[in-house]
Amino acid sequence: MDMDRGLMLDMAFPPIELELVLVRHGQTQWNVEHRYLGHTDIPLLPDTSERLSQLQQQITWLTDKHAEVSNDFWRVFCSDLRRCRETLDYISPSLEKTTIYDPRLREMNFGTWEGCTYEQLKDNPLYRSWIDNPSTVTPPDGETWAQFDERLRSFLSDLGRAAEDTLVQAAISDNKDEIITNRVLVITHGGVIRNFLAQVVPEVTFFNAVAPSPGTAMVLKLFWQNGQWSADISGD
Repeated sequence: MDMDRGLMLDMAFPPIELELVLVRHGQTQWNVEHRYLGHTDIPLLPDTSERLSQLQQQITWLTDKHAEVSNDFWRVFCSDLRRCRETLDYISPSLEKTTIYDPRLREMNFGTWEGCTYEQLKDNPLYRSWIDNPSTVTPPDGETWAQFDERLRSFLSDLGRAAEDTLVQAAISDNKDEIITNRVLVITHGGVIRNFLAQVVPEVTFFNAVAPSPGTAMVLKLFWQNGQWSADISGD
């Protein structure tokens, strides 16, 4: 940490406001068939373009913009899996060169259960135990709940520190009384979005959180202060 940044962090700053535009990738064949889809890298359905054109309009409406999705974001992040990359390409090809493709934004790795349906697994005792308590049971060759949760906490923490660095630079430039508002686009997966909601929204857990359906988006207004995120749930 350089001296200027250290001095700035010792000062009192207003919370950093961030508008997180969370996009769930478009629909795949496995989504249609209700198969577990984690790290398996399959494409979107061939006929998904019409629905994703509606996603463009939804993002424009959610962010109060009156132009196409382009360079209106402070940061753009995308899961490195194909279905998310293809979704981003449909939303705005111009964003691809500046997008950060982050494997931490992948869906949970379901191991040998990838591609299976509930009907195929429902009589498996290990699967039943995982459904009841995923924090203590791991899919064969899959990812532990702790690993999944930790990588997403790491992503949000890094995002907060990056926003903090922006505030510090503004303060050094004699704008320290100004609340910085940042809009961030994240193209990711349903389980990831549910985890984010559980982390920052009071009384929401992974199990009661509701992610947008494939090919749709939601906006989460967050505030970063004292090294932690909190959500604005006022509805304003």
